[in-house]
Amino acid sequence: MRRTSIHEHCAKLIAQNAAQLVAAGDMGRTEAIAEVTDWLRREDEAEADVTGVEAAENEFPSPSKAAPRSQIAAIASELMQASLDAADTL
Repeated sequence: MRRTSIHEHCAKLIAQNAAQLVAAGDMGRTEAIAEVTDWLRREDEAEADVTGVEAAENEFPSPSKAAPRSQIAAIASELMQASLDAADTL
């Protein structure tokens, strides 16, 4: 049961942050999901790096401009299934 909770949390994180990138016009949907998923994967790997270099170099994919919350929420909802699939790869 805990795995599902973590899985769903990761999927929501992917959908929300990918939606911000899409709403800003920085990336397409597929590219944004891949970018956020890769960041999460690198973040997980960085925890094992005792030097802290990987964590410092793992830059979070931030949108270039803000978008309305309602637009981000609508896009995130549309991205949820693809984000669940992406979370399966973590």
